[in-house]
Amino acid sequence: MKLMAIDGNSIVNRAFYGIRPLTASDGTPTNAVYGFVSILQKLIKDENPDALCVAFDLPAPTFRHEQFDDYKAHRKPMPEDLAVQMPILKDVLDAMNIPRYELAGWEADDLLGTFAKLCEADNCECIIVTGDKDSLQLVTDLTRVKHIKTRGGKTETIDYTPTAFTEEYGFEPKKMIDLKALMGDSSDNIPGVPGVGEKTASTLIQKYGSLDDIYSDLDALDIKDSVRTKLLNGHESAKLSYVLATICVDAPIEFVPKNNIRKEPDNDSLYNLFVRLRFNRYINEFKLKPAVEKTSVPDFLPPAIIEATTSKQCDEILKIASSASAVAVSLDVEYFDSISVSVAGAQDVHLIKRSAVDNFDDLCEKLLSENIKKIGHDVKDIMRICLKKGISTDGWIFDTTLAAYLISPTDSSYELQRISEEYCGYRQDNDGDNDGGQISMLTDATSDVAFQAYSLNLLYKILDDKLKDRGLSKLYYDIELPLCSVLAAMEHVGFMVDKEALVKFGETLSISIKDIETQIYSLAGETFNIASPKQLGVVLFEKLLLPPPKKTKTGYSTNVDVLDALEDKHPIISYIKSYRELAKLKSTYADGLLKVIGKDGRIHTHFQMTVTATGRLSSTEPNLQNIPIRKEIGGEIRKMFIASDGNALVTADYSQIELRLLAHIANDPVMLDAFTQGEDIHAVTASQVFGVPLNEVTPLHRFRAKAVNFGIVYGISAFSLANDIGIQPKEAKEYINNYLENYTGVRKYMADIVKIAKEQGFVSTLFGRRRYLPELKSSNFNTRAFGERVALNMPIQGTAADIMKIAMNNVFRRLQSEKLKGQLILQVHDELIIECPEDESDLVGKVLCEEMENATKLSIPLIADAHVGKSWFEAK
Repeated sequence: MKLMAIDGNSIVNRAFYGIRPLTASDGTPTNAVYGFVSILQKLIKDENPDALCVAFDLPAPTFRHEQFDDYKAHRKPMPEDLAVQMPILKDVLDAMNIPRYELAGWEADDLLGTFAKLCEADNCECIIVTGDKDSLQLVTDLTRVKHIKTRGGKTETIDYTPTAFTEEYGFEPKKMIDLKALMGDSSDNIPGVPGVGEKTASTLIQKYGSLDDIYSDLDALDIKDSVRTKLLNGHESAKLSYVLATICVDAPIEFVPKNNIRKEPDNDSLYNLFVRLRFNRYINEFKLKPAVEKTSVPDFLPPAIIEATTSKQCDEILKIASSASAVAVSLDVEYFDSISVSVAGAQDVHLIKRSAVDNFDDLCEKLLSENIKKIGHDVKDIMRICLKKGISTDGWIFDTTLAAYLISPTDSSYELQRISEEYCGYRQDNDGDNDGGQISMLTDATSDVAFQAYSLNLLYKILDDKLKDRGLSKLYYDIELPLCSVLAAMEHVGFMVDKEALVKFGETLSISIKDIETQIYSLAGETFNIASPKQLGVVLFEKLLLPPPKKTKTGYSTNVDVLDALEDKHPIISYIKSYRELAKLKSTYADGLLKVIGKDGRIHTHFQMTVTATGRLSSTEPNLQNIPIRKEIGGEIRKMFIASDGNALVTADYSQIELRLLAHIANDPVMLDAFTQGEDIHAVTASQVFGVPLNEVTPLHRFRAKAVNFGIVYGISAFSLANDIGIQPKEAKEYINNYLENYTGVRKYMADIVKIAKEQGFVSTLFGRRRYLPELKSSNFNTRAFGERVALNMPIQGTAADIMKIAMNNVFRRLQSEKLKGQLILQVHDELIIECPEDESDLVGKVLCEEMENATKLSIPLIADAHVGKSWFEAK
C-alpha cells in the first residue's frame, strides 16, 4: 500500500503566496484553498496513492516551546487573509473524505514522522509531501519526501529518496538533524552554533559524520581555529538545537494506515462548497452534480424537451410565445440550425431544428420579432447575427450575461453554464444529459441549445431579483440592455478602410525597418536576429560590453526598462527601440488590419461589454481602441480609416470628462470654479501647485500639473509621478502635497471614499455600478494599496463609462427618430464616431454634441467638440 501524507500548513502557505488573490462572492479570500486543491489534484494524478491524509499544526504551544522559550519566536503570525481560509480548507478536505490530523502540543512534522514509522511497521510505502526541508530526516527506503516549491502559480516537486538525498547533501538523511544543529534554522529560530553557516556545517557533517563525532575530540579536527572556537562556545546551543530539530516519530495519536484509504468525495457537500467559493473549474474536474436535499423535493427537474416536427406544432409554439409575458430563447448562432423556446417559469422547452421543418428561417424571424418578449444570453451577439440575416433585433427584455456581469463585475467569465451553476445550482453535464434528461438522442449542439433555454428560464427571476436588491435595475434596464442593439448595429456596419493605402503604409514601414536593421548590424559589427532577446543580449552585454542587468535562466533581459536605462550608453539602443516600435506597428496594424478587412471593405470590430470592472467597453478582433493617439505614426494609421463615397466622418470627444467628474464628485470649489469659468484646468492646477500667477504659468509648469491632475485621479504615488515627469520622488511628493493643500475637496474625497469602501466593501458610480473591493481587507500592503487606488478611481472612471453609454444610446435613438442616415461606427475611450452623408454632417455633429453634453446633469457642464473629415485623421 502507498500512503501519501501531506503537511497541510506548509502546502497551504505555498499556495497562498503562489496564487494571485481570489475571492468568493462574499469577498472571502480563497486563493490558498484554490491553490491547495490544485496542488492536491496534481499530486494524486502523479502518484495515485492508495491512501491519503493531511496533517495540520495547531496554534497552541508545543513541547519544543517548553524546551526553548524563543522557539519560532521571530515567526510572524499567519496573515489574516490566510487564517480565514484555514477552516474553509478543512471543510473542503472533509467534503473530499480526506482524513486530517492535528494534535495539541505537537507539530504536523511530528505527526508525519509518526505516520511514516507506522507505515514502515506495516511494510507500507509512505510519501510525505511538504514545502519544508525538516522532513528530509525521515527519508528511508520506505519513506520518500516530496518537496514542493510554488512560484508564480507554478508548482515544482523534488523527490527525495535515500540516494537522491545523499547525492545532493553528501551524507545520509538522518544527519539532516546534525546539519540543523550546527547551522540552525532562522525560520524556526533554532539557534545552532553562532557563526556556523550551512556550507561549514555541511562540510563538517560530510567529513566527520555526526554532531557527537565532531564534539568527541574537537582538538583533533582538521579545521580553522576560528571554527573550532565557534564550535566550542556553541556546544550547548548545538545540543539544544539537535533536540529542537529532531522530528518525533512517536506522537500520541491514533493512526492506522489502512483507515486512510481514498474514498469518493461527498458530492453534495463539496458541490455546495465549490459553488460558494466560485470554484467552477473544480466542479467540472470532480464531475460534481448540483446538491439536492435528500429529504426534500428538488427545486427543479430536468426539462421536458418537446421537439417540433410539423407546421402545426410550430404554429402552437408561436402562439404560446406570443401570449407569454417572457420566453427564454436560445439560438445556435454559429450555424443557425436550431432554436429553443421556453416560457418563463415553465418546465418544458420547445425545440425546433432546421432539419425538422421546412420554414425554419421564417419561423425564427417570427420568434425573434419585437412582438415576443425574450430572455437571452449574450444578446448583443445574437442581435449582430440577426442583423446579418435581416431579422429583427427588438423584443429582448433580459440578458443573463449582462445581469451576471453587473452583479459580480470581476468574475473571469460569464458563460451560461457557469452562472447557471453558481446562481441556480443547475448544471448540464458534459455528455448533454442532466440527471437522466430526456434528450440523449439529440446532437450535442441541439442538446446545448435546449438546455440553455432552460437555464435562461431558471436564471431570469434570480438575477432580476439580485439586480433589484443591489440597486442595479436602472443601470441595467436603462443603460446596459439598450446598448446591446447600439453595439450590434455598430459591429454590423463596421469602419471603411483604405486597403490600398494600408498596403503602401506597410511597404513604407518595411523599408524603414530594413534601414534600421542596417544601422544596428553596422553598430554591432555582425548580423543577428534583432527580435531574439537571447541573441540581442549577447550582442549588447558580451560583445559591446554594455553594463548588463541581472542575468536570468534564459539569458539577459532586454525589455524596455533595460533599454531605457542604456539609452545614453550606446547609439545602438535608440535604433533597437525604433526597430521594435516599427516592427510592432507593421505586424499589429499594417499586416494585422489587412487580415481582418471584410468583403465589404470594412473592419468589423467586436465590442466587449463584460471585460472591464469599471464598465468601459473594450474592442477586440481587432482592437481599434489601442491605436496610438499622440504619436505621428498613430495619425498615419488613422488616415487609413475613411468614410465611404459620398459620406463623411463626424467625431466628437468629451473634454476632460474624468477631471470634470472629479470636481463634481469631490465638490471641490477651486476645480468647480475653474471649469465653470472655462479656464484651462491644467494651468489653474499649475498656478495652485507651483504658487505662481495664472499668467506666469510656463509650458513646463502646465505639463507637470497635467500629470498631477490625471495622476491624482488614479491614486498615483510620488515615485510613479517622479518617473512620469522626470523629477525626484521628494519633489513629486511636494507637488502632490501642494495639490491636496489647494484642492481641499479632492483631499476630503480621497479620504472619504476609501473609508466608505472599507465599510461597505464596494464603491459605486453615480449611476449605481458597483466594484467590490475585497483587496482592502488583505494583509498584504501592495494588495491593499491597489484596492485603495481602485476605490479612488472607479467612481470617476466608471461614471465616465456610464455617461458615454448613455450618450451612445441617446445618439442612436436620436439619429433614428430624426430619420438621419448617419450611423455610429466606433467608440474609443471618450470619443464617438459617426459615418453619415456629407450633406448631413453639420446636423449630425450638432446632434452628437447635444446628446453627449446632455447625457447627464452635473454641477459643471460637460463639453464635447465635434469635427468632420473624410478620414478619422482629418476628423480629429
